[in-house]
Amino acid sequence: MFRRPTVLAALLLAAPALADLPTEKPPALAPPGQVLTVEAPTSKPPPLERTAADIPGPACVEAHRALIDDAMAEARRRLPEAIRLVRDEPDHPHIRRWFGDAPRKTIRITLELTLARLEDMSGVDLRCNDPPGCPGGRFAYARERDMVLGLCAPFFRARMDGTDSRWGILIHEASHLAANTRDHAYRPNGALALAKENAARAAENADNYEYFVETLPR
Repeated sequence: MFRRPTVLAALLLAAPALADLPTEKPPALAPPGQVLTVEAPTSKPPPLERTAADIPGPACVEAHRALIDDAMAEARRRLPEAIRLVRDEPDHPHIRRWFGDAPRKTIRITLELTLARLEDMSGVDLRCNDPPGCPGGRFAYARERDMVLGLCAPFFRARMDGTDSRWGILIHEASHLAANTRDHAYRPNGALALAKENAARAAENADNYEYFVETLPR
């Protein structure tokens, strides 16, 4: 007669399988790493320094005047060197680089008139950061008809070395007022190309005079 196994017998049969189960506890989870906490600032940051470029015009205040005077002095110092080179060494490669074969007399007279204008600014209406005259990134502007020379925020941010220096910008604008120069081309590459392609126009172009003096061999 077939009998059902008792509960005890079933447990005995399962014992080997139970013995195979792991008896060790799983490793405890590592504690979370430390979190760096930064205290919130309790005081306001210092206000940004206000420079001459930030001071609205059109009146030129003392902060404007200080930068303008430095640039004027440097332009007056550099221009005689340029005039001497054109007068004494008319075939110098530096002159040909910026003016091609343009008449040296025209170049020299333009430089002399520009220097005379910067040495005597009487009658010139000097304006600083005048919004109507300073759109976009314009450095400066000159109006011959009413003798206005306007200086914009990028002028006051410009350096005193390299191209597009503060004093170089003044040479550019003063040449408009003193010698009726034009703006046929802009930037060094444009001025250099103009000297190769049309020397007569290079001798009329304000940027050619600015970069000629700024890059003068020393």
